[in-house]
Amino acid sequence: MRYVIFALTMFILCGISYASSGNHVVDISKTDIIERLINFVIFVALMWYLLANKFKEILSARSKEISERLSQTQSKVREVKEKKERALQHLREAKEKATEISNTAKKEASISVFQIEEKTKEHISNLIKANDEAMEFQEKLLQKQLISEVLQEIFSSQSLNLDTNDYVSILEKKVI
Repeated sequence: MRYVIFALTMFILCGISYASSGNHVVDISKTDIIERLINFVIFVALMWYLLANKFKEILSARSKEISERLSQTQSKVREVKEKKERALQHLREAKEKATEISNTAKKEASISVFQIEEKTKEHISNLIKANDEAMEFQEKLLQKQLISEVLQEIFSSQSLNLDTNDYVSILEKKVI
């Protein structure tokens, strides 16, 4: 209401200053400014009376709409923050699981390496043992062949005269 009175006062002062800007003096009594001012005040009062409630309703509805939008926006912000927190929690859990899986894989790899090394050592020792046995077998076989060849030469040669007792003693030595 103060603004309306201030505006009217300014309007009146502007009108007076415009009317008195020349060299002549204007007599307010010869103008209809007072009637116009009264008509304007009545017009503003009627407009206020007729439109004030609707204007208040419009403003309150707009205020409610703005507050609803604000609350919706705030709820969306809360939801986004919650989703962000959940995503960060999932990220932390995933990192922990990745670390756990990595540690488990390293342990399993070291166990597998140890088992492979043990199996390899065992396999190598078995190969060495089999090789030694094969060499002993080959030595015995070679010895038997040599003895057999030497005996064959001895028996077939005429330069050596052996009797039956000599043969028996040689065979006994071969068997022993």
